[in-house]
Formats: sequence, C-alpha cells, structure tokens
Amino acid sequence: MDRTAPRETLPGGTIADVAVPGPQRSTTALPSGAAAETRVESFVGGPWSLPWSPTACSSARTVIRDVLPQWGLDDLVPTAELLVSELVSNALRHASGPLRLTLERVSDLRCLVSDGTTDLPRPADAGPEDESGRGLTLVDMLAAQWGCEGGPEGKSVWFELSGGSCAPGPDGDTKGEAA
Repeated sequence: MDRTAPRETLPGGTIADVAVPGPQRSTTALPSGAAAETRVESFVGGPWSLPWSPTACSSARTVIRDVLPQWGLDDLVPTAELLVSELVSNALRHASGPLRLTLERVSDLRCLVSDGTTDLPRPADAGPEDESGRGLTLVDMLAAQWGCEGGPEGKSVWFELSGGSCAPGPDGDTKGEAA
C-alpha cells in the first residue's frame, strides 16, 4: 500500500515536548454533498525524534498516552500503543537513520513512524514456533488501514485507527455493539 499525497514538513519536537505537543490546527472544507457540517478541524502532532535505542518504543507509547486523550481519542490509546510499538521495533530492527513519530487527526487517527531507509516493510509468514515476524500481521488485523510512503529522507510506515469503529475484543465482540 502506498500513500501518494505529498505531505508538507512540519515543525517537530522531542519527547520532552510531549506534555504540550502543540498540535497544529487547521480547518478543512469537506467535499460538496457531505453532511451538514462543512468544516473539519484537523490536528498534527510532531514529528517527535525517538532515540535509536530500545527505549524508543516506550517513548512512542508515552506520546500516544499523552496526545490521544488531548484529542478526545482515549479509547484508541491501547491499540495505538500496541501498533506504534510494533512499527518502532520494526524500524529499530530493520532500518537505520533518524527515527521519528508523527500523529495526524482529521476524522481518524493516523500514526506515522519514519526512518532513514527506503526499504519497504515486508510482512513475514511466521510459523507457530517463530519468536518474531508477526508485527505487520498484527498491524494489518487491528488497523483500519496501513501502508508505507517514501520521503526525501527515507520512508514512513503508517496506520490509521477509526474512533467510531473498534477492533474486536478477545471474545470477538466489538465495543459499542448490542449484545
């Protein structure tokens, strides 16, 4: 999957900026024929530089826990923490260069993990005894959609989570469905 829409470079910060991420706000007109509301407020947080170390996953989860509640997306925190950990650990294992995290919100949440290589991620076919190789399969199962986009300094692997649709729980039910 490749997202081809160009993205402007945004000012970022460090993990120390998480307490006040300062999302950029903009108002975007919806296409004609859309619902009665004609404008949508969007937010962008980051990019935050992550350390090239095992603490990067923890730092990324901290960003998720701090930013999503500010955006009214508390219910997405557990899934977003899990998926961002998978993407960051994949970057640490298979990539190089600067490691960054960016969060975007219009109607859904988009989380981008960027690194300095152009090598595209490849889902592995992990066997039952394998100790790794399931990360992208997990992202594929839990995210509304995911993909990869190239940039001037490497690539970004991203996933989207929808605030209105939740991933199935352990019993197969989705949150908000009638019993």
